[in-house]
Amino acid sequence: MIGNSLVMSFESKLKIREYAEGYRLFDLRRGKSSGRVWKSSVFFAIGIAMMIIIMLNSWDITRVPVACVILLVCIYMCSYYLYMLPKRAKLRGEHIFKSSKLLSKNCKYYIYRDHFIMKSENETLKRYYTELTDCIETDDIFLLIGGFENRVTVISKRYITQSQRQLLSEHFQRETIRQYRRIKPKRKNKQ
Repeated sequence: MIGNSLVMSFESKLKIREYAEGYRLFDLRRGKSSGRVWKSSVFFAIGIAMMIIIMLNSWDITRVPVACVILLVCIYMCSYYLYMLPKRAKLRGEHIFKSSKLLSKNCKYYIYRDHFIMKSENETLKRYYTELTDCIETDDIFLLIGGFENRVTVISKRYITQSQRQLLSEHFQRETIRQYRRIKPKRKNKQ
């Protein structure tokens, strides 16, 4: 590709679950949920220490009530970081999608060598790949994170062909080398 030639163009439209999943991934990388693994690990380690203290006191809770309270707090914080925060981020993504008339509109994407343009009937967004902090691909979406306005761009794969998906995936891998990640599905769909 010489110069800044057009790589491909296509139309796509988001569904609420696609945007919610994209927003959840954004939150895991750049939001409140970032660092959730090490944070929950700290509370887990403190919880194990409290269990050992309780065990050394013959499981008599009345002898070490502070250890029991700290243990309960640690259990709550582990579940908060591992389950509640990602769920909250997904719900936040659904709320953003429902409250924005622009996200549900049909968009035309123009993918160039060093940037992409997203156009709908109400807005145009031009984003250079150097502005991106993350480029995440799942089985259903491409998630582009970065820039000052509209930090989360979710591109649905439903409306593009398999060959276009492959071309777009290869393009993002090549142009966003350090930012690109491919996330495998959590579980396989039963067929």
